[in-house]
Amino acid sequence: MNKKVLTIPNGLTLIRLLVLYPVIQSLDQVRPWWFLFWVAIGILSDFLDGAIARRFNQQSDIGRIADPIIDKLNVLVASAFMVYSPIYDFPLWFFLFILVRESLVMVGSLAVIRRKQIVMESNRPGKNSAFATGIAVLLSGLRLQPYAAVVVWIAFVLTCYSTYAYIRVFLQQLQKSKQTADDKS
Repeated sequence: MNKKVLTIPNGLTLIRLLVLYPVIQSLDQVRPWWFLFWVAIGILSDFLDGAIARRFNQQSDIGRIADPIIDKLNVLVASAFMVYSPIYDFPLWFFLFILVRESLVMVGSLAVIRRKQIVMESNRPGKNSAFATGIAVLLSGLRLQPYAAVVVWIAFVLTCYSTYAYIRVFLQQLQKSKQTADDKS
């Protein structure tokens, strides 16, 4: 495992966590342009942290773990706020679906880390579903219906597929672990 902690990409990941407060404030005060501004800061820091990590070899296991957790936390907190706010039209069923799915992915990922001592990187279907979910949250925060509702359904389908892909990879990892253990005995 790569133990680097104090890196520029990890600092940029932390910025995304700090941006969550002004994002929620702008939603609460119904300031769509500020909401868009803070979300753009988060997206820019996400793009930069990945680009810098790859370009300057600053990838770390902490970054591989923290980056998706903070992204998911931001989406879940903003979604939860919009579900319970009478101002926004974010579907409770989709929020609960995302919450359960992300919890299962996290538990599975932690199991792989514990068993194999490796941090799995996200795959293309996972990135696609995260992108679509982020767009659904963004459009909902900007109160752009019916576009937000359409993207929620697209995100739902992509997330179902990415869940299948994660389960398949997780089961393959378990099978490899079992085969390795059998080969050693």
